[in-house]
Amino acid sequence: MSFKTLMSCMLFAVVSLWSSHSRADTGDANRVINATRAITVPTIDGRVAENEWPAATRANGFTDLVTGKPALEPTEAFISYDETYLYVAFKAHDNVPAGITAREVLRDSRYSGGDFGDNDSEDYLEVTLDPFLSAKPSDLCRFSVNALSTRSAKISGGRAGKAEWNGDWDAKATLTATGWEAEMRIPWKTISFPAGKKNPDFGLNFRRVQYRTRIKSQWSNTTPQQFLNLMGRWSKIEPPKEKHKPSLSLLPYALTTAKEGGSQIRTGIDARYTVTPDFTVVSTINPDFATVESAVQTVAFSRAEQFVPERRPFFLEGANYFSAGSFYTFGPLFYSNRIGLFDIGAKAYGKITPKDTLGFLTAIDFGDRVDSIVRYRHDLSTTDQIGFFASQSDTAKDNDHSGVVALDGSLRRNKVGLEYQFIKSSGMNGGGGAADLNFSYQDSFNFTSVQLMDAGRNIRAANGLFYFDDFKGFQVYHNWSREWRKGAWRSFSVDFFPNYTWHQDGTPFQRGGGLGVQFDTRSDWRLSTSVNHSMFDKQKDATVRFGITSGATNRFRQIGMDLITGQQADKPYRFFAPNISWRPVKNLDLLYTGGLQQFEGWRRQHILTGNYILSRTRTIGGRILVQEEPGSSATVNPYISYREAGERGTETYILLGAPNNKTFLPQVMVKLIFAR
Repeated sequence: MSFKTLMSCMLFAVVSLWSSHSRADTGDANRVINATRAITVPTIDGRVAENEWPAATRANGFTDLVTGKPALEPTEAFISYDETYLYVAFKAHDNVPAGITAREVLRDSRYSGGDFGDNDSEDYLEVTLDPFLSAKPSDLCRFSVNALSTRSAKISGGRAGKAEWNGDWDAKATLTATGWEAEMRIPWKTISFPAGKKNPDFGLNFRRVQYRTRIKSQWSNTTPQQFLNLMGRWSKIEPPKEKHKPSLSLLPYALTTAKEGGSQIRTGIDARYTVTPDFTVVSTINPDFATVESAVQTVAFSRAEQFVPERRPFFLEGANYFSAGSFYTFGPLFYSNRIGLFDIGAKAYGKITPKDTLGFLTAIDFGDRVDSIVRYRHDLSTTDQIGFFASQSDTAKDNDHSGVVALDGSLRRNKVGLEYQFIKSSGMNGGGGAADLNFSYQDSFNFTSVQLMDAGRNIRAANGLFYFDDFKGFQVYHNWSREWRKGAWRSFSVDFFPNYTWHQDGTPFQRGGGLGVQFDTRSDWRLSTSVNHSMFDKQKDATVRFGITSGATNRFRQIGMDLITGQQADKPYRFFAPNISWRPVKNLDLLYTGGLQQFEGWRRQHILTGNYILSRTRTIGGRILVQEEPGSSATVNPYISYREAGERGTETYILLGAPNNKTFLPQVMVKLIFAR
């Protein structure tokens, strides 16, 4: 049987299973409450007084996401609205009020890990809105607060780190004798929603994390897998009738750099134009990336190019509207780190209809390079979608032109899912194509993925990160996990991941696999181990990993160590990775990450980062980066910064050194941003 025939049989089997499954028995899912207008405007003081919420709709009966049963301690939520604001309140009962944990003081810190890469190292309360009923993470508006009244928001429309563009909202929390309470006031203008639609319904959910018991509970049970089509519904809303007025926000800047040999001044401007409540245009002229601390690539052994997270604000704005490609298969088709400093750039992203999203980006370095990205997605239903992606890079200096087009999509019925992508590259020294089918099954304790892959020769992913080409085969991933509410052990998980691939000419490529086990204790220790054994072409990789972490869920008092030993590419291999995350005194955070690799000599890396919070808008921080390659002397690059930012008005940045240099650069940078 040929490989393409096998892929066709796989697709037929998945579609058959997909068609035969009905909705899961998820208990309290898809709950519905009617919207009500506020009679009394509540005072946002963190105390849920009954006389301030007489007309609010109540939501109770929260479900423990792991057990599927009612949460051990009750939570009650309230929601109402008027022409200007949405009002949300919570009463969270706790039998041990002294055990309520509150740590974060930086705004928006909880969502720094992506759509669901949340920081769950403390108690918090959250409301989630899905104004388009799309059940897609990029369309959700999420607002949370902890017991210190620290606000975090993840707003649809692709808004990222600029507080001036995120919109403002209020929240306050208060500890009580029976637990804690919180109130929120959210402006309608902060939320993107279908304009002009009469009495729309919104997707709605309320969420609570109780850190002491590690229980995550929700009003509408979307299961541990976060099946967003199971969210609740807020029905019969009458949003403000005032028509949207397109608005323009400007952030001009001036950057002065003083160093040996003279000084220089650089100016530029960022602009944001809201065409509709759910479609945005962002542009930049002469952008500044010098003051943005970039992520550092680890020294750990890797056969493929390593992925480094993006931190530049221009690329973070609307990033969800440009993502394409499977991170765990061939790699992301848009890898913005491929684009360096440029002269002008623009991007437009958002919804063009309730079921269609579009992202367009271009970056121009005059006389040298032009990069363009297009991403389109159509929602067939709340669980199915199809998309198109195109990328083009043109470099005048080398007369190099390369591009990629891709068709991808996903569909799911209950616990059975299918993802697919078909890719074609073009340009100088390129022209290969790739395809993969990924069948998955998931329930409360199991996740299984079977993936068929076929990558041709000479694939060039313009502005993408394509790990390998010239192979075909399959890989399997299975995760089995459990969580307990009592006893010394809190949870465990087992990962099993075999793979078998060969080159297009039939010779073996990668074959082997691995097995990993992780245990978390009630006292917050994490113990893990894994073994990997595989052949890469004719070279053997055989390693064992051991890991131990104290304070696994507490980034303010966390110490860990990973050790990997064995063989890589037929040679002896050792890798040590210590890490410490600590808050020794109030408002001072220290983070150390180390990497020591023994492979044909020693490679060493030490990263020490510090941040002191002076107020909610003012911080002093810095980083020391030490790196050493075999046969070379160590390089050291320290820098320190003062930042006053996060509110409307002038932002000030003062930096001594250069964040992204290899060695210390004796210079001072002063940057002023003027919000308009």
